[in-house]
Amino acid sequence: MNRKIIAIGAEAVLYLEYWLGLTVLVKERRPKGYRRIEFDNYIRRTRTINEARTMIRTRELGIPVPRVYDVDPVNMRIRMEYLNGVPLVSLLMSSGDEASNVVINYIRVMGNYIGMLHRNGILHGDPTLANALIVEGKLYLIDFGLSEILGRAPTRQDAKILYKLALDLNVTLRSLEALCKDQSQLLFTEFLNGYKDTIGSELASRVQAMVNRIRKMVRYAVR
Repeated sequence: MNRKIIAIGAEAVLYLEYWLGLTVLVKERRPKGYRRIEFDNYIRRTRTINEARTMIRTRELGIPVPRVYDVDPVNMRIRMEYLNGVPLVSLLMSSGDEASNVVINYIRVMGNYIGMLHRNGILHGDPTLANALIVEGKLYLIDFGLSEILGRAPTRQDAKILYKLALDLNVTLRSLEALCKDQSQLLFTEFLNGYKDTIGSELASRVQAMVNRIRKMVRYAVR
């Protein structure tokens, strides 16, 4: 196997590669012709390093993510463990009109992991069910391309950090609404139950209140 492309996104291409005796997943950020070369190189390099750093930090917290094997900031590549699993979004969509208990449990676990990240001052950036992968019954978080390490743990008085945490959760809620409007609130409640278990009820309530404020502001803006 030389290279087998498995996905092409807006920011990067994903392909399988045989590397040092392993089949690995490579995420390579390709140049953007509409940006100045120097600026483009800076953005791609910074995002590549940041993504790898966040994945390593996340794994240190005990959250299942693909292992990072190699970071190439010159060619803007990350070589990581290839996980052949099923996206949680696929399980949800195949469960019919009502989400199964298995799917609900996975959503709760996902909320638990995001809460653990937030408690340690890390934003996933795109915590949707498409970025949760089920491998042999175990849930992994993937795609940290939009992640951010905040540099400090959140407190209930830190409105700026709470706002960023709320933006992360709002992405989850919006994705659930797009997938299954009728069940979205139920599923988001299960997600929040897992979230509260790791970040704590008081802080979770403040983040949830901030989510509600964000959604009200958006509704007001589009009228």
